[in-house]
Amino acid sequence: MIDLHTHILFGVDDGAQTLEDAMNLIQKAHDIGVKALMLTPHVSLYRTYQSAKEEIDKNFAILKHEVTKRGLQLELHLGAEVDEHDHMLSTLKQGYTLEGTSYVLVDFSMRKSEIDDVLYDLNHSGYKVIIAHPERIGYLSYQDLIQLKADGALFQVSSSHLLPYQCDRPSRIAKRLLRDDLIDCVASDVHHIETYDSLKKSYHYVSKKKGMAYAEKLYVSNPAKIIGRTA
Repeated sequence: MIDLHTHILFGVDDGAQTLEDAMNLIQKAHDIGVKALMLTPHVSLYRTYQSAKEEIDKNFAILKHEVTKRGLQLELHLGAEVDEHDHMLSTLKQGYTLEGTSYVLVDFSMRKSEIDDVLYDLNHSGYKVIIAHPERIGYLSYQDLIQLKADGALFQVSSSHLLPYQCDRPSRIAKRLLRDDLIDCVASDVHHIETYDSLKKSYHYVSKKKGMAYAEKLYVSNPAKIIGRTA
């Protein structure tokens, strides 16, 4: 598996706070079969925490060194989860894409916005927009989501919303997106180690519902294409 949305990078947002916290999460990812991790700290104007790009880069280098030192066979990649805000283009030009690619992971749930307009602007500036957990955007209808897909958005659904016993609104929408073949990738959005088991459990759920080949597409081959990795 390749996990494209994580808050494992330590000391920069509301995810892992220490290097050891981060290593515990990475060990867990390794143990459940994750081969590559995209570290996506929050980049936001709305949250109480905000780390400079220099600190993010510094902590990423420290974490990569620690993974190598411990001999873990797991790739680390650096990206960001960018909360939608005014002047998105200037923010992205500072390097907040996924591993320097044209793909950007955008959270539209922090404020109500005209997502179709943002999508248009970013697409025409050469970016490919991955909408983080679209199932959680409360002001969108299911028809709105269908239209955004038609307009070229990619959907990253959270693994915690693809578990058989979950039936809240985000989970119902996530399962409907799965049924209608509208999901591009599934990721953990992990902040704490207690939630990481959902990635493997959701993989089994998707395999049961749609078949192993389909699960491999959402958890391995599609994420691999985004980061330029051979699955």
